[in-house]
Amino acid sequence: MSRPICPIRAARAAALSVLPLTLAVALAAAPPALADSATDRLEADLQAFFAGEGTLEIGDISSALLRSRVTAEDLRFESHDGERLSVDRYVVSGDYDAPDEVTLEGIRLEAFLDEPAVMGIERVVLSDPGRAVPPRDEEALAEQWLGGLVLSGLNLELAEGSVASLASLRLDGDLEDGSGGLWIEALELDLARMIDQAPAEERTRLRMISNVLTDGSGRLRLDAAFDAEWEEHDDHARLASEGYIDLVDALRLAHAVTLPVRLPEGVNAADLFTDETLLEAATLLGGELSLTLGDRGLFPRLVTLGAAMGGVTESQYLEQARTQAQGFGMMFGPQVQNLLSGLVALMEGSAETLELTVTLPAESRLDSLADDPLALPERLDLRVETR
Repeated sequence: MSRPICPIRAARAAALSVLPLTLAVALAAAPPALADSATDRLEADLQAFFAGEGTLEIGDISSALLRSRVTAEDLRFESHDGERLSVDRYVVSGDYDAPDEVTLEGIRLEAFLDEPAVMGIERVVLSDPGRAVPPRDEEALAEQWLGGLVLSGLNLELAEGSVASLASLRLDGDLEDGSGGLWIEALELDLARMIDQAPAEERTRLRMISNVLTDGSGRLRLDAAFDAEWEEHDDHARLASEGYIDLVDALRLAHAVTLPVRLPEGVNAADLFTDETLLEAATLLGGELSLTLGDRGLFPRLVTLGAAMGGVTESQYLEQARTQAQGFGMMFGPQVQNLLSGLVALMEGSAETLELTVTLPAESRLDSLADDPLALPERLDLRVETR
């Protein structure tokens, strides 16, 4: 005797059997129109960006519908002047009109002007760029496109080989969220090869500078980081910034700044970072600035160079520097003398770090401070420490 069919079970089975077919029809019908639109738009936008400058060829453009991503591969551009640019992949993720991210991989630029040069970049990622392809001749939109940038694996070559490399660079240029910054990791410069490309009459002076900075190696490595943030209150804004530059085997320079300011009418805090003249017109409500200078071998080399150029011994050179520090102190006050004496301590090796702290006067303007720099020691609270 056959078992009766449960209506509920039968309905569920029918629905499950139809579901794959329904999904297949949906993915095969409507989405391809959207995919074609995104791929066509990316190709058109890339062609428009390079229009009039040369010839652009694109190997393939495809889309990943479920991930909202469109990819152009094997881009080859040659300018009318002969420069060549190639990009392995150009990926737009998210809504094409307001993408979450644009990624470029395998970038190579070959230029043949005065000297042949090749620049390669492994990867560039732009967060919330505002549009899929950078604008041309629109300053504000271009800044938005570069607002969140991560670059990695840069290498620059001249005819004789690599002269510069960079592990990574990260830029947060979105000034509307109250913070931003720039971070550079492992920028290496082959100063010796770069100097070989300089005019012959400048090479001696440049090699002297290179030897002091690199202790004769001719290779300079730099790491750096700069953070900035700001807060707006009812009657004033608070600006803060800190950062450092680290020249390996030379010096480390770090700063920290806190500035409460009263802004000109119609100006917001973010505007101050794009137009420094606005900061000059702002009223300082006090604030503090600290500058830390750490020796990593540069200052003793400066003594050696200065003594050689002056035709004196290193001890004589240091004694002259102490005498000059005292003389400037008599002219400009003990604060200036303390600063210069601290620099002498770095040169002679009795200190490794010099820290300068400046407290700014309230109810003053930067342009008024700059108008009379000789009076600054009297108007500023300046403290110097060495250790």
